[in-house]
Amino acid sequence: MIDFPALFAAALVCGAAIVSPGPNFVAVTHRAVAATRAEALALALGVASVSALWATAALFGLGLLFTLFPWLFWTVKLLGAAYLAWLGLRLLRGAGAPLPEDAAGAPRSTLARAFRSGMLTNLSNPKAMAFYGSVFSAFVPAGATLATQLALIATVGSIATLWYGGVAWFLADARAARAYRRARRPIEGGCGLLLIGLGLRQAFARS
Repeated sequence: MIDFPALFAAALVCGAAIVSPGPNFVAVTHRAVAATRAEALALALGVASVSALWATAALFGLGLLFTLFPWLFWTVKLLGAAYLAWLGLRLLRGAGAPLPEDAAGAPRSTLARAFRSGMLTNLSNPKAMAFYGSVFSAFVPAGATLATQLALIATVGSIATLWYGGVAWFLADARAARAYRRARRPIEGGCGLLLIGLGLRQAFARS
């Protein structure tokens, strides 16, 4: 039996967390307007897969693990901060480089790199870990059935896929690409500074 009230409550709180702006949104938006739609969707799927991974880990005691081993949380936190800052620096350095014309498709190797980039972006965000390890876990009833747990994981993955996939799909059109090319330097500079700022905030925040 699936606990539908718990599932609905978890879906609401996860939806609110997923659609809130952050590194994942910046990464998907940038890839959507700077590359092909296929690459943007691959990156979005990478982000969504890690959201489902965090939900799975939360059901199996992610919060308890970080409570017992706080050094593990801080290690992941600092590595994530460094990765976000590195992404920001890459955007700043490449803001003036010419872009190739959009292609109709993308090679599998490129799609695989985009997928990995999405995974790494989400893995580098300890706020996501903290959310699933605390807030999300609180909505999971004690003694939840396996069916409820699987439904929770599927719900999180579906919400993340629909949101980030929708952002990637709607922004990766010809008009968005042309507008992006015209204002590329300030957009990429702003995104780069935002990611660096998020990384620094992450590194020096107390929790």
